[in-house]
Amino acid sequence: MASEAVLKYLVDSNRPYSCADVTVNLRGAYTKTVVQKTLDALSEAGKIKCKLYGKQKVYAAIQVDSVADEGDVEDYDSKLKSLNKDLADKTNTLKEVEIKLKTLTSTPTTETAKSKIEEIKKRTECLVKKLDTLRNSTEVVSVEEKKEILNGHAKILREFRKRKRICNDMIDAVLEGYPKSKKTLLEELCVETDEMVNFKLMTNT
Repeated sequence: MASEAVLKYLVDSNRPYSCADVTVNLRGAYTKTVVQKTLDALSEAGKIKCKLYGKQKVYAAIQVDSVADEGDVEDYDSKLKSLNKDLADKTNTLKEVEIKLKTLTSTPTTETAKSKIEEIKKRTECLVKKLDTLRNSTEVVSVEEKKEILNGHAKILREFRKRKRICNDMIDAVLEGYPKSKKTLLEELCVETDEMVNFKLMTNT
């Protein structure tokens, strides 16, 4: 019977177990429901003791061949607290080790760091040489060339402003008979203004 098997197991093991532990340790001879009912029945009959830890019941046999000291059972409270504290300490230690491991794995190796340092040195040398070349260069733009460049820029600038004005006039003319907003019209025409693309016109002044 289940009661005999469960009682014998608790007496032989001489330690407290939960229902799940007993079910597993009996190697599936009985279902968890049967084991739970059996444990409750044995507890009510006074053949075993039942202690409640939080929401979990723990059962222990009453040994008839020795003095059943209540303190032995009560002592499991302090043992459980000690084990929980030990578990919390080990969990915190594990987290610290995981953080250290993550830091170490994200840190470049010595060879990688040396390679990056050499790469930066080479880039720095190239930039220094380029800077020295620019500083020592005697090539300058003549007054005539500068004037020609500025005149060309001014011409293009005038043309740009002229075409922008024409475009704005056309859009304003369409908006007079357009039932929706200017933003909607521009979206339908796939037109982007300077403000939309954050374009700032550079002048000679």
